[in-house]
Amino acid sequence: MKNNPVTRLGQELRRGGILWVPFIPLIVFALAFEILPMGYIIYSSIHNSEGLNFLSYTQIFHSKYYVISLKNSLLVSVAVGIIGLFIGTTGALALRSVGEAWREKLLTLVNMTSNFSGVPLAFAYIVLLGVNGLVTVLMKEKMGLDLYGMGFNLFSWTGIVLVYIYFSVPLAFMLMYPAVYALRQDIQEAAQILGASRFHFWRRIGLPILLPSMLGSFTLLFANSLGAYATAYALTNSNNSLVSITIANLVTGDIFPEPSLASALAVIMAGFLVVSIIINERLKKQGGGIGQ
Repeated sequence: MKNNPVTRLGQELRRGGILWVPFIPLIVFALAFEILPMGYIIYSSIHNSEGLNFLSYTQIFHSKYYVISLKNSLLVSVAVGIIGLFIGTTGALALRSVGEAWREKLLTLVNMTSNFSGVPLAFAYIVLLGVNGLVTVLMKEKMGLDLYGMGFNLFSWTGIVLVYIYFSVPLAFMLMYPAVYALRQDIQEAAQILGASRFHFWRRIGLPILLPSMLGSFTLLFANSLGAYATAYALTNSNNSLVSITIANLVTGDIFPEPSLASALAVIMAGFLVVSIIINERLKKQGGGIGQ
């Protein structure tokens, strides 16, 4: 084994440090687009015209406007995460009963729809479900149902959640499909042979196996919704108070920009994401790694 040329070459490369060469582009990319920007945002959040301090954070938590924007973003993200995860997991479970040929076609379609977001998605919803949208007009003329007369409003929180769900469901579907596919049919058949009902199978076996993947998927859906900006802005034109829109308004400035406040809000938003990831990891450890 010691005379193996491959082993000797690996030892020589390690001594010379050449093994780090392929990682240099990755390190440069991480520094340029992740570490340095994050460091600048943190510095900017505690630096203003009065020097280094935490006045921006104090102003945020003492301002009803900023607190409401944080609350709205959290509520929307949690709602979208739960609904998107439920629909995506249900769809992934249903796909197991579909033939192989149709399964591949549906996976391709879902993968394509997961990339449809931002301004084009908002415009598509306005065309379909706006005040004079195609679906709105057809339902009113053909079925006598006035969506906006019944209280629906695409440009309200209901519309934001509805549009966010559109790009969250395909993401949840793609995230949950590998875990659902790993839940083999013979496991359920074995449980039924031993006398377990369908309810008991999902309660004792199915859900514990899928739970780690569901928690991880929810974290990603939560983060995706929390950071979404273009879709909500195109849909509501900053009429609804969300953190991402508030940050953009602070950067551009109605009268003058306030980058310190914008950076502080960005750090707080990143803190929410870090906390959600930590909670997710702890829950997975408490579950004993079931399903991993």
